[in-house]
Amino acid sequence: MIHPDIERAALIGWHVYPCSNKSKHGCFKGASHAATCDLNVIAKWTREYPKSNWRVVCGPSGIWGLDLDSLQTHNHDGVANFAALVKTHSPIPPRPQFRSGGGGLGIFFKSHGEKIVGKTNYPAPGIDPRRGNLSQTIPPSIHIDTGKPYLWLHAPWDVTPPAAPHWLLKLLEPPPEPEHKPPPIDTTDAARRQLYRACLAVVESTNGARNDTLNRRAFQVGCMMSEGLLGEQEAIEALYGAARHAGLEHHEARATIISGLSSGMRRGPNKNG
Repeated sequence: MIHPDIERAALIGWHVYPCSNKSKHGCFKGASHAATCDLNVIAKWTREYPKSNWRVVCGPSGIWGLDLDSLQTHNHDGVANFAALVKTHSPIPPRPQFRSGGGGLGIFFKSHGEKIVGKTNYPAPGIDPRRGNLSQTIPPSIHIDTGKPYLWLHAPWDVTPPAAPHWLLKLLEPPPEPEHKPPPIDTTDAARRQLYRACLAVVESTNGARNDTLNRRAFQVGCMMSEGLLGEQEAIEALYGAARHAGLEHHEARATIISGLSSGMRRGPNKNG
């Protein structure tokens, strides 16, 4: 039988999955990616893992949260540090909030696609933001160190996750990235002139065609690399700078460049120029 707290969480659209009661690892490989609000699937997991803890994945649930540590089980007092931030700025609206079995707090806000830094001890020691594909242990889980239960102070089916105050979002914003431009390219030989033209095509590509343009141009550059006309590091740095200058995200740019270059090198010399 599904625990009432997990059933209610699923009914409001929270995507949950079972995890170990001795660690934060999922009960099976890929558990966090399989998180769901489908009660039939959750009932199956409940039968298979009757003593599991439960975690909610923020992104698909339309929420983000803060995990506030307690000195009872951690080295930093995130609860006190967050209270100090609230006192300095302004109160936060009524929100879903639980007390962990280790004495800390978990609070949740409605996600509106805000860019939030997701790293430990940010913006202050003991405060850990949870967003996107990150997950958070929720009641009725049992704390892996103390053996005490997580308990809702304000359950999400009683208090709708609110929008976070502006001051909190500002504190959690990622720092601005430096502008990325293609490094200067020596165009005194034919290969580097082609590399320059490839980078220029990426920079000038339109939104919606940028990744395809980067892939095609990386393929052409890879063909030249197969002939020994260009070095790998030189090509990657030039194409990456062009891709970021065009507005592509880091991971997408890197993956596309490596894929295009590898395909071009396997194909060999580009007879079509």
